[in-house]
Amino acid sequence: MAFENDFETVAGTKLFVCATRPATDTVAAFTALTWVEVGDITNVGGVKGREYSTSTLSTVGNAHDREKKGSYKLPNAEMECAWVEDDAGQMIVEAAANNYTIPAFKLEKQGGGVRYFTAQVSKFIENMGGSNDTVKGAFTLLRQSDTITA
Repeated sequence: MAFENDFETVAGTKLFVCATRPATDTVAAFTALTWVEVGDITNVGGVKGREYSTSTLSTVGNAHDREKKGSYKLPNAEMECAWVEDDAGQMIVEAAANNYTIPAFKLEKQGGGVRYFTAQVSKFIENMGGSNDTVKGAFTLLRQSDTITA
């Protein structure tokens, strides 16, 4: 009987931020930064991969439309956390949302894998809800560099 592949959950994942970006996009440069944990993360968005546009060629002499990959973008990472106004990591994220800086981020996964990337914070908003809802902060990271795996 063959065993199925094992898998990893998101439980135990941590997000860290550094207000400054590294001098180079290398593991050594990211490792040298001083990291502050963003507290009480409740939802982690995707931080690795690319999204390609499609380029289509349609000629009148051929009914076959041909498509190829065109330019790409680094998809946004949508994050959520419990709203904690005095959390040092959330304060860095909020400050970055109010200016045009490009902070560095580190994601530590449950299994020990680490992801490094830079991103602009395009929003950090307080989300309310009903009487049984937790007050949460939602923030969007506009990734500026390919993610480095360590």
